[in-house]
Amino acid sequence: MAVQPSKGMSPAVRNPLVAAVLVILLAILAYPVGREYLTSLILILGSILVYLVLAVTLRSQAAADFYVAGRSIPAFVNGAATAADWMSAASFLSMAGIIAFLGFDALPYIIGWTLGYTLMAFTIAPFVRKSGTYTVPELIERLAGGWGTARVVAVLMVFITSLTYLTAQLTGVGVVFSRFLGIPATTAVFVGVFGALAYAWTSGWRSITWVQFVQYWVLISMYLLPVLIAAAYLGLLPLPWLQYGPLVAQVEGAEKAAGVTPLWTEPFARPFAGGTGQLNWILSALVLMLGTMGLPHILVRFYTVTNVHAARVSVGWALLFIGLLYTSASIYAAVARFSISKLWNQPLDVVQNTPWVQKWLPTGLVKVEDANGDGIIQPGELSFHNDIVVVGMPDMFGMIWLIAPLVAVGGLAAALSTADGLLLAMSTAISRDIYKRFINPQASEAGEVGFVRVMLLVIALVGGLLGYLALRDPTFSRYVALMVGWAFVFAASSFTPLIMLGIFWKRLNRYGILAGMLVGMGVALPYVLAVGIFNAPPLVLFGQKIGTIAWGAVSALANAIAAVVVSLLTPPEGKEREAFVDHMRLPD
Repeated sequence: MAVQPSKGMSPAVRNPLVAAVLVILLAILAYPVGREYLTSLILILGSILVYLVLAVTLRSQAAADFYVAGRSIPAFVNGAATAADWMSAASFLSMAGIIAFLGFDALPYIIGWTLGYTLMAFTIAPFVRKSGTYTVPELIERLAGGWGTARVVAVLMVFITSLTYLTAQLTGVGVVFSRFLGIPATTAVFVGVFGALAYAWTSGWRSITWVQFVQYWVLISMYLLPVLIAAAYLGLLPLPWLQYGPLVAQVEGAEKAAGVTPLWTEPFARPFAGGTGQLNWILSALVLMLGTMGLPHILVRFYTVTNVHAARVSVGWALLFIGLLYTSASIYAAVARFSISKLWNQPLDVVQNTPWVQKWLPTGLVKVEDANGDGIIQPGELSFHNDIVVVGMPDMFGMIWLIAPLVAVGGLAAALSTADGLLLAMSTAISRDIYKRFINPQASEAGEVGFVRVMLLVIALVGGLLGYLALRDPTFSRYVALMVGWAFVFAASSFTPLIMLGIFWKRLNRYGILAGMLVGMGVALPYVLAVGIFNAPPLVLFGQKIGTIAWGAVSALANAIAAVVVSLLTPPEGKEREAFVDHMRLPD
């Protein structure tokens, strides 16, 4: 860690450790007075304070620290920070619920969001680090032979992708606060804005990388805690992942006995992201892989490590850390599904008086309706929201009250860590790719850093306003997971094809890059808005509806075709661009 050497424990370790101890002691002292509510409030807000103390301890005025963390981050640390940056509120709060609800048909999320990192390790990560650039738009400009227009359009693509993602994250922050503390979600979203802004304000990528490193261990610990306790209750220890097959068999058995159709494990039986069938499923998984490889706030991660080898290794660590949560999400889903199946074919009053059902009925996340009036609750008469799987797990198994606020601390870490990266990706794009490149090329380092901070404030407030407006719509919660998916559609439609072509095909030129971005986003954005927001009917290919996420395969292909065709119809770039590509491809 790049801090001044000192005798004894480093301040970057000591300061947040002291803050964490004080928060825990304060929570213990507050419990007899405020009981669960006050203690939960202290733990959740205290976690924000601990991250802030760490960020302030690592403060810096150097532009290199703001843009690329001084290129000093070890691979292991970058892997964990990347995982935290990646695993958003949707991953933490909703992923397990989506799997519990859709079963096999939710697997595009798991497959796409993990396999994409494997592809990234071999096709993009080391070359991005070797490029020596600071931002994704700067890389696009270098691939376009130094043409500034391509850089400006790339900044626009960064904003379309990142604002979509940021709105979902800040909405997740509001959901965490409102469900656990009773604070209005529309107010809580600005608490999240303050937290994300404060961490990035101190020293940009340097501070948030180390904050996200800590946040990963917080979120994964708090994520695993309830499911391991539940697994112990069901006799699935020592490793519930090894007992997953028998557990799924029990779920299938319960569903068959209750006459549930289609079964949870039946493939291609439920709509995914508005689409249907095997083609939609395959294309959705492909788009989530491609989107993983093109997300601006993830690509920047490869600039922060010490060398090209570290970039590749950090992707491996990130995949391991991400896989730990995603494989655990499947355990959550199966455990929740099995637990809920115990309530099927039970009398109405028994179901309504089940303690955890009683607690969650007023929230609307669990609904019990005796539709046929026979006094017995059939599987279709007991419904649950996606988020109940994670946030409701402690109540399903009667865990002590402390587990629930700890889960909230983990969910908050997941939401804030991703919001940090998105805010900084956008603010540095404005600062370095617009202000420094076109408006004030002679700006001093201090002036450049100051401009980044101003942009952080502006973009954070814009993101908070978007989150506020989204939360005012009571039906918006159903869009959160979809919005995350749409961010991947936009990334796959703008950056991924061009970066891969730019690395492996020297004939790509500036006009092809510009055409690729404009055509790809021009195909993706109208379809997402029309079908995803305004409920237009989706297109049908080979008898299957193509959902908004699967459509990203069409727009990514359109990007690649436009880039290749236009490049072949226009003059090639000069020797300088070829030398840049050769440099990227030459091993250290």
